[in-house]
Amino acid sequence: MMDMIQTTHTLRKAFAVWENRMDRVFLARHDLLIDKPPKGVGGRLWYWLRRSLVLMRLMPPHVVRRAWLPTLKHGSADENARVLLIWALGMERDELRRAREGFSLYLQDMSSLAPVLVTDVADFAYFSRLGWLVEYLPELEGEGTSYQERKRDYLAWRYRDAVVFPAAAGLLDKESWSRLLQHFSV
Repeated sequence: MMDMIQTTHTLRKAFAVWENRMDRVFLARHDLLIDKPPKGVGGRLWYWLRRSLVLMRLMPPHVVRRAWLPTLKHGSADENARVLLIWALGMERDELRRAREGFSLYLQDMSSLAPVLVTDVADFAYFSRLGWLVEYLPELEGEGTSYQERKRDYLAWRYRDAVVFPAAAGLLDKESWSRLLQHFSV
């Protein structure tokens, strides 16, 4: 149990690092955060000045708090549910399915948590049928920063307010799961 708590602490610390490594140029360039430029001359001038300062890393990007619903229409979580991010990179398919059984058992009475699975296992249909959102992080070769690292940083930023647990937490018994939730005040 203490090993799982330590693993979860380590994962959460890594998430904080990954979130802060999110590329500001990416955030400023794509319509994930910014609305359309204003119509007035003064507003447009401020818009382009701010955008330039963000690209030069002299100012943080303006983040528009849009609703990001991690729930699927056929899922059992509430619309205002808090995200439970299940980190399963490097986990084998069969072990991940066993962990899923544990999470399903533990979460059946907790509609206040919406499970989001982060995995490198391409088994989307199985998990989405359960009402889980699946974020896929494949390992792709290429030049520069790998796709998996860039997407990992983006997901850490996107789910910065989520409850993060390693997938191995689904293999815990009910009592250990309750203590884990209690330890992290979930």
